[in-house]
Formats: sequence, C-alpha cells, structure tokens
Amino acid sequence: MRRVYYLQSLIFIFIFLGILIMANLFAQQYHLRFDLTKEKRYTLSPQTVNVLKNLKTKVKVIGFFSSGSEREKAKDLLEQYRYHSRKFNYTFIDPDRHPLEAKKYNVTRYNTIVVESGEKREQIYEITEEKLTNAIVRVTRPERKVIYFLKGHGEYDIDNRGKIGYSRLKTALTDKGYIVKSLLLAKEAEIPKDAKLLVIAGPNKPLLSAEIKVIKDYIDRGGQVLFLLNPETGEELKDLLKEKGIILDDDMIVDKMSRLFGGDYLIPVIIKYNKNHPVTKDFNLVCFLPLARSIKIKKDLPKEIKAEILAWTSENAWGETDLKALKAGKALFDRKDIKGPVPVAVASWKEGENGFRIAVIGDADFLSNSYFQASGNGDFGLNLISWLTEEENLIAIPPKEIKSTPLVLSHSQGKVIFYLPVVVWPLLMLIVGIVVYFRRRKL
Repeated sequence: MRRVYYLQSLIFIFIFLGILIMANLFAQQYHLRFDLTKEKRYTLSPQTVNVLKNLKTKVKVIGFFSSGSEREKAKDLLEQYRYHSRKFNYTFIDPDRHPLEAKKYNVTRYNTIVVESGEKREQIYEITEEKLTNAIVRVTRPERKVIYFLKGHGEYDIDNRGKIGYSRLKTALTDKGYIVKSLLLAKEAEIPKDAKLLVIAGPNKPLLSAEIKVIKDYIDRGGQVLFLLNPETGEELKDLLKEKGIILDDDMIVDKMSRLFGGDYLIPVIIKYNKNHPVTKDFNLVCFLPLARSIKIKKDLPKEIKAEILAWTSENAWGETDLKALKAGKALFDRKDIKGPVPVAVASWKEGENGFRIAVIGDADFLSNSYFQASGNGDFGLNLISWLTEEENLIAIPPKEIKSTPLVLSHSQGKVIFYLPVVVWPLLMLIVGIVVYFRRRKL
C-alpha cells in the first residue's frame, strides 16, 4: 500500500513539473503586455509599431552605456521595440570596459545608441521613440541617396586619408547609407539626375562661370547644395548666394575665447545655436572652425525664400576685416569689424514647386580628418547633410506628456494604511495561531 502511495506521489510530482515547464515554454513564446499607466508611457506609437511589423531585414541596436538611469531608460524603450518584432534585437556595451568595441563602432561619447542593419549604421544620442524609429527607417530603406562632392578647384578630397582629406566624412556618410561620389563639373553639362546633394568643400580656385550656371540651374530645379567656403575664397559665388538670401563677408573671425580651449585665436569656438531650426534645435555641442569667415542673411528677402542663421561664435569674437593687419599680427577690433557673436552658418530654402535647400558655412576645415572628431564638428556636419537631403525627420512622433500624480492622504487615512498591515493583520494572525494551538492540545 505504501509503495502505491509513493508511486502516486512521484507521478504527481512529474506531472506538476511538466506543467511548470510547459507553462514556462508557452510564456516565452506567447506573452502579453499591458500598459496600465494613464499616459501610456510604455506603449509605442502606431507609426513605430507599423515600422516594426514591416521590417524586412534584421535590425540590431547596440547601446553604449555605463550603468545608470539613462541605461535603464534606454532598456525600457528597447524592450518595447523587441516585443513588437522578432527582427529587432538589442544589446548593451560598457564603453569603459570594452573600449575596442566602442572604437569598432566609432563611438566617442557615453549614452550612444548604434542602429545597424546590414551594412548601414547610424548613431543617435537622444533616447526618444522618434529618434530611434527614424534611425530604423533610414538603415532599413533599400534605396540609397547619392551625394556628389565637387572637385577640380582644389576642394577637399573625399578619398584623401591625410589630415586635410575628407575620408572620415565619407566613411560616416557611407555608414549612414549614402552613396558618396566625386564630380568633375567641367565634364558635365548638368548636375547628375541622381544627385540628392552637391557639396562644394573649400575650393581654393575660382569656379568657371559655366560651372556656376550649372549649379544655379540645379538649385532652381529644386536641388540641394552645401557650400563650405574658407575666407578669401568664393568671390565668384557671391551673386548666386546673394540671390538665395546669403551674404559672404570678406573677413576672418578672431576669437580670444578659443585660448580657453587650448586653441589658436583664429579657431573660433561655436557655442550658440538656432533652437528653432531642424539642424540645430537639439544640438548643444561645442564646435571649432579653424580659419572661418562670417556669413549673413540678406535683407529684404523675396517672400518665397526663407533664411536663418544656424550658429554663432561667442560674444568675445569678432570678424576682422583688415586681413593685412591680421596676417601681420596687428589685428584689433574697430568699427569696421563685425562684432560678436559672429554668425558662421546660414541655411536658405524655398518650399513648394522647385523648392531648394542650401547651407553655407564660413569654413571647410572643420570637417577635414584633423577636426572631424573634435567635439561636435562631425555631428554638426552630419546634421546639416541630413537636413539638406531631407532625412532630418522622416516620422514625427510627439513626446508623451508625463504628468505627476502624487497620492495625497489625510492624517486618518495615513494611520489606517500604517496600522492595518503593520499591527492589525500580524496581531490577528498571532491570535488565530494561539487559538488553534490550544484547541489542538485539547484533542
């Protein structure tokens, strides 16, 4: 009889364990989440869910965080993404403990998220649903936009890996999914039709009038151009830029503040940004522009053209107009000079039919290999290119408004909440236990 009892117990234990294992496996495969918060703070927007459900390729996200609240915030968001798609996965890497991994992904700051799909890769530095979803859209999109860099006038070479080359910028753009090519305009009657952006990076020889006409026609047809123009260059482009609302100044910026950062006074420090423009609204990094000139907006712009200054130097800088005295080391601020903060970057655009986008920066060195990774230089350049190629905001997702809802109790309610679990319930259980004990002793 006892043997049958043991056998039944053993069978029940195996059945119980089997049920537990099956329930665990079932829970791993099929699970549901419920967001009970009033603001639905743990629920992704319909746009994001749609992007995740239609993923054709695998997306891997690598978060470079040390431990802390930012890591937990990122984990909460990434877990929601993984819940909606089996093709989405993520991992975290501590850049202090694994510096080689950080170098492999070209990560230079904490709290960076790398979004990777196939050969495309993008970095984001702000942990928001909008930023992450747009990055996923960009790295998973099959088509690739083409960026042409003008050459033939002494421009910075995208294949030059030396200090004055642009190879780091080319690598960063390729990682973001762009196709980067050189363009010798003297051989072309027009800008190639697949061009999404033309970059004119520091020409030290004047462009021909026929080339300028080709560029003007391209802009008038709705093209996008980024002009990076060092001081004492670009004289032949003034009329074209003026027509689009931008004025090139004949000066060189002197900034005594740059000494505080260990730089030369001819390397102005950019610390003020336009918070209303997509290029710079979330940008707060310091940039260094070696040998820069000032850029202004033309007064009385045509109604269809809009222009905004994107960045300024500190108030301690000025635009020196006496370049001869500056080269002789005798420059001093006077009435003819441009008082700081000095504008160094301007964006101009037209919306509607044949709408164009152009940006002019009074320096080309800041994106060269020597300065690309100096503080925010590379990020500023990439932000400019994202806006010019209309990549800055593919999907707009408004941030969730998190309202504080404190629990307010009266004095008597507070007493009830304290005494009920701490005193009443334990005391009741003790009394019941004592009563049961004495009743059993009487049996």
